[in-house]
Amino acid sequence: MPAHLWVAGALVVVGLFSTIGAARSAEKAAAKAPIAEMHHPRNWRFTMPKGDAARGRANFEKFECYECHRINGESFPEPTYSSAPELSQMGQLHPLEYFTESVIHPDAVVPRQLRDRDGNSPMSKDHLERMTLRELIDLSSYLASLKPPIMAKSVNGVGKIVALVPQNQEVIIDHDEIKGFMDAMTMGYKLETRSQMHGLTTGDVVNFTIDTNKLIITKITKAKR
Repeated sequence: MPAHLWVAGALVVVGLFSTIGAARSAEKAAAKAPIAEMHHPRNWRFTMPKGDAARGRANFEKFECYECHRINGESFPEPTYSSAPELSQMGQLHPLEYFTESVIHPDAVVPRQLRDRDGNSPMSKDHLERMTLRELIDLSSYLASLKPPIMAKSVNGVGKIVALVPQNQEVIIDHDEIKGFMDAMTMGYKLETRSQMHGLTTGDVVNFTIDTNKLIITKITKAKR
């Protein structure tokens, strides 16, 4: 082989090993480097500060929310529009942020039976032009604090299974009104034991019993046809 070709080949090999060595060094450096943090935490979610429930009650009255919503145990005037859900049942079912969203974005979650022709909430949005941030915080806290004035230790319901979620030991049911506890709606409930899912399938009509303190289903059976 001519000398000049041998030298050229050697240089190529040296260059190749140098490139490989540089790549490996870069990989090691990257492995040792701290993982860059995202601008927001990986499991971030919106959270509301807790407000003053007493002031929130006054805001409920100020913005005449009672025109649509009844709260059992309270002394507000009777609603003019009776289709909106009763609210004393809601506090224990949802996180604080759910009520904030319901106030500032009524169309976000709308029960099937309450939707208008466009699938949105019939709730007025006039308050969005007048409500201060402090009033929103306090009103949300008031709604989240609500509980039914008197409640049995357990209540019975009838509904259709929408989905079974074994990994969460949960069943989602589209149920009728449960008097003294909850309006007709689709809700997910924890089961007392995983074995309660045995024999149940999506679409089954079921009778069920809810522990109103723990908010779990203690008994569930297929309804007799």
